[in-house]
Amino acid sequence: METKLLIVEDNDQLRPSLQTYFERNGFRVTVARDGDEALRVLDQADPDLLILDVELPHRDGLEVCRAIRQRLGHSAAVIMISGVRKDLVDRVVGLEVGADVYMTKPFETRELLAQARALVRRVQAKEANGDAGGWFVVDDHLRLHFDRRLVEAGGQEVHLTRLEFDLLKYLVQRAGVPCARTDLLEEVWAYQDGLELSDAAVNTCISRLRDKIEPDSDTPTYIQAVHGVGYRFRAL
Repeated sequence: METKLLIVEDNDQLRPSLQTYFERNGFRVTVARDGDEALRVLDQADPDLLILDVELPHRDGLEVCRAIRQRLGHSAAVIMISGVRKDLVDRVVGLEVGADVYMTKPFETRELLAQARALVRRVQAKEANGDAGGWFVVDDHLRLHFDRRLVEAGGQEVHLTRLEFDLLKYLVQRAGVPCARTDLLEEVWAYQDGLELSDAAVNTCISRLRDKIEPDSDTPTYIQAVHGVGYRFRAL
């Protein structure tokens, strides 16, 4: 069965290029030039997946994504793409309004195709179990659901303490940015009454997190040490 894809892109060169590429890879593609057109054709297209540009005329991609979630819930996956390399706040806002993946241009079409196929598989699996959407996908190994405070690593749910989840979320939302231990204590530990506030407490919690989410905790790929500063989550 063909995967139904709606591409919302105002660039007159990129839009047909993506349409041709995805059709060659087995997708049934509908295209829209702006947010208003996307919402008009949404019911007819009945997409399993949307590729949605952020910088659209009339309605921007964030507004369109929010409207799509209101109409479709999480029955369709959304890849949001931006032509401007903005800071992490913009990425998080995109995810909070309902995008499953946030990518920046330029990107490899093969990477976009891989993300599309992975998201469709996950939505279909979640629908089969009565539970769809809302995940922040780091890569094929790790993903998080901020609202439901869930983490999956290697396809298995990982059970984190409240502190471990809050620390991981803080680092992920600042991916690529070194975070000093003092900042972590002020921003994460400050809301955890009765817990020890020390560099050793941060190091211990990081060690526990690595044991739970890293493919190999001895050679961590996600939570990286920054000498003389603290830690950072790898750049997304």
